[in-house]
Amino acid sequence: MDWTHETTPDTPPARLKTVLIGTALSVGQLAHTLSVAEPRPEVMGCVLPAVALAGEASDALPCKTLGPIEQLETILAGHEPQLVLVSLPLAMREAIGQAAATLGRLGVTWRFMPTLDDQLAGRTTSKITGGLPTSPAAAQGLSTSSFVTGPIDPTRLIDRSPRPLDEQALAKWIGGRRVMITGAGGSIGSELARVVARFGPGQLTLVERSENALFEIDRELARTHPGLRLSAVLHDVTQRERTFDVLEKHRPDVVLHAAAHKHVPMMEDHPAAAIENNFYGTRAIADATAAIGAERFVMISTDKAVNPSSIMGASKRLAELYVQHLNSVSDTACCMVRFGNVLGSACSVVPIWTKQLEHGGPITVTHADMTRYFMTIPEAAGLVLQAGMFSGTVQADGVARGGEVFLLDMGEPIRILDLARRFVRLQGFEPDTDVEIKITGTRPGEKLFEELAYTGEDMLKTPHDSIRVWKTTPPSQAQMQAISETFDRLRNKTNDPDRNWRDTSPDAIITALRNAVPEMVHAAAG
Repeated sequence: MDWTHETTPDTPPARLKTVLIGTALSVGQLAHTLSVAEPRPEVMGCVLPAVALAGEASDALPCKTLGPIEQLETILAGHEPQLVLVSLPLAMREAIGQAAATLGRLGVTWRFMPTLDDQLAGRTTSKITGGLPTSPAAAQGLSTSSFVTGPIDPTRLIDRSPRPLDEQALAKWIGGRRVMITGAGGSIGSELARVVARFGPGQLTLVERSENALFEIDRELARTHPGLRLSAVLHDVTQRERTFDVLEKHRPDVVLHAAAHKHVPMMEDHPAAAIENNFYGTRAIADATAAIGAERFVMISTDKAVNPSSIMGASKRLAELYVQHLNSVSDTACCMVRFGNVLGSACSVVPIWTKQLEHGGPITVTHADMTRYFMTIPEAAGLVLQAGMFSGTVQADGVARGGEVFLLDMGEPIRILDLARRFVRLQGFEPDTDVEIKITGTRPGEKLFEELAYTGEDMLKTPHDSIRVWKTTPPSQAQMQAISETFDRLRNKTNDPDRNWRDTSPDAIITALRNAVPEMVHAAAG
């Protein structure tokens, strides 16, 4: 649209009839800017997210509210503006794309006006220029590839700075050693691979059953560390015989086991899958590690293994017990590193909320009082390596023990509702004014709060201030044998490997799991 118009000294410039689309905050800021613009548009009113119209914020706006974004086509047909100014935060990319498609379809001239918060945060766009899109399809294309948004700094979100690592000691430990990482394409596994690569391993072997995930991390490390001896192995560690073959071929000195099923509600419906991957997968890779005489085996565990309320948490506790047992009967130093939630991991709250925000909300929280421990993915990966380095080291009495359950200092637990509000504000919105935060009820297997160690158990220090050791006793040989035999019977009921678990009821698996992990508790009420 050409903003230049022919005028005479006695004729004021024509004022374009204009509709604003945005949040209560961005519309207020834009209206103030337009009030001093020359020529100044004639603002007919504004179109807001439905949640903003339901609150008190719309009453204080400097222009008339015309209705919700969901009714944009009807509103435009009724008011016939000459210009529409879209000032939605870039986090609402889906809503921006839908608005662009509607404006393009109706042939309305429009401009995109970045919000003040997006500009100050350095979040920019590459293709949103407004005007008259060539087609509705072109306008709709804005919802996918048109945005370059600045990611939220996770340290600001949880108000926590990463703890420093002893990089000199890590370089001495990792340097020249053969390291294998399972689950290497996952959020933690891939970050472990990046950290390990920095310290000059003699060889780094990536084991992952997802072809795409393995391809991506292998390609990334080949680019960033061109001199690194790198192997990518497409493999599922639950395949016991081939797992032994893989370990025999690559002969790692250190195995970092990050492969696991981790989603609590989903595993409630798939107990056999949880046991198969988290227990049998761990057993296979740990046994193979010990069989080749590797120096160290480090299992990634979770706070959900403490007094577990879920199938996932109990299956991880079962894996912990097996690793502790194996440590007591092998020459390989085996340990576990237990920590809480990591921000930004696949299907965790930040990616979920980001996707919800793209659609304009609501942001969902399961319970107003739910709390969780959080740390960033890089900090968790670095501390896992630091803890693994301590495993099996000589103690004051001259004995190298292994079998430790290391606990990472997660700081204070954070209320999820507070985290959601902070997330919304960091994206340039006002919670419950521009974006609704909706309480949906707890999901199957969830607790209201998580724990990192059992109440009353002794905690021992390590050389790193952010790492502690839970002083515990490994299961006896008889206890571990009984647990293994119970699940072996359920798994191999027909003695046909192709029918593992198929003739075993979920209730039978859950009963066996509660017997093996008697500290299991009931989940929070919905």
